[in-house]
Amino acid sequence: MGNSKQNGNAARRKTRQQRESSRRQFLGDIAKVAGAAVLGGVTPSAAWGQGQAPAVIVRKFTEWGWPLPYEPISARSREWLQSKGWRPLDAAWMVVWSGQEMIGDVTQTQKLLEKRGIDTNWRTTVAAGFSNEAFIPGRIQLTSTGALGVLALLSNKVPTCAFAVQSPGITHAATVPLDSPLKSLADLKGHKVLKRPAIVGTTTGSTNHFGFLAAAGYLGLKQDEDYTLRSMPPGDLATGPKGVDVFTLWEPHISYSTDVLKVTRLLESLNPYYIYSGYCYLRQEVEDNAPDVVQAATDAFIEAVLWAKANQEKAVANLASQQAYGRLGVPLITKMSQRYLFWPKPTVYYPFADPNGIWPKEESRISEWAYETGASKNRVTTEDWVKVRRTRYMEATFDKLGWNVPQQPPFLPKDFGGVGNLPYKPYAAALLNGPAPFPEPGELKRPWTFMGKTYQP
Repeated sequence: MGNSKQNGNAARRKTRQQRESSRRQFLGDIAKVAGAAVLGGVTPSAAWGQGQAPAVIVRKFTEWGWPLPYEPISARSREWLQSKGWRPLDAAWMVVWSGQEMIGDVTQTQKLLEKRGIDTNWRTTVAAGFSNEAFIPGRIQLTSTGALGVLALLSNKVPTCAFAVQSPGITHAATVPLDSPLKSLADLKGHKVLKRPAIVGTTTGSTNHFGFLAAAGYLGLKQDEDYTLRSMPPGDLATGPKGVDVFTLWEPHISYSTDVLKVTRLLESLNPYYIYSGYCYLRQEVEDNAPDVVQAATDAFIEAVLWAKANQEKAVANLASQQAYGRLGVPLITKMSQRYLFWPKPTVYYPFADPNGIWPKEESRISEWAYETGASKNRVTTEDWVKVRRTRYMEATFDKLGWNVPQQPPFLPKDFGGVGNLPYKPYAAALLNGPAPFPEPGELKRPWTFMGKTYQP
């Protein structure tokens, strides 16, 4: 009997010890989860009561959908920038370039690089040629241009790290004076309408030049035989100066010329001949020595897109306050921002690197025209276009947000016929009458919160 009682007491003590051990393990697991939540920028969605299972962990997002906390660059990277004299970092964005301009302005005004530990000295440029004049000798280290600006860098063997596509598929077009007898660019062939070579206004080194070369190549137009080029700033081209037969422009200059000033009319879009891309890029030595700076710049880029989408009126007002935009007016700035920033999916900026996919193949196709016509002094290949782009930084940015990398460029039609199969079907802004739905099924890998609404995978 005594032995039975002792055995019973021992069993009860063992049971209590097991319960206490289980309780300590349970509390330890909670502590671990809570600690990971704090370190990862997430918090419990509700207080945990005694004896209750932990609540679902909710990640923290800003109102505009950026996950918190911000990730600053390392002390080593700050020291390296300091040693180069690049602290603050010198950066530039291009004015009057629909879609891109607002990303640059938001990044600057909202101090999105500074929030990541990168002091920045900003300036603006008006065309790729001016940007390259500062980028090549190192006076600026971060900037954006159209693809022809990057082509010039590749042609001149300037080490460059491109991490985002800018304003993909933005409309380029040819306009003419209101009284012009021309009805299409094909009318320039053999002087059949003007009875002489046409004078074509363009901005040498920018993508209106690039787009016209592509159209001329497809249509069989020959320089100095069917047309001659006259280089002018895009703002001047929009005014329709006398003595020029055809003006090549990008948005918003096209709409400003045809709809606001009403001094020209649309001859035809250049989009069927060439799919535009611009790039945001850094000097290669930044990536070589401080890759977290490239990651921070990529994060800031996408956060600027989200901030603009969430604060559209304020973003437009901020841009309209810039001196370069006073002549455009708020209605045109709003229209352009909708078509090229507010409405497209935020994943359109992914710099696809497949050599048989959209960008390297399209860029190299047009690079051949540039080389053959003398616009590029060296041949730039598909391999060159693959090497200049970096997808890993945008992939990491999307992963932080819980987004999947799109399988194909979101701005192209589903029945896109492939690079080089001209003329191209309508794409980008031509497909949108309002905001593109995002996220759609398959576009998220984790819950994402934007403007107070949480979207599930």
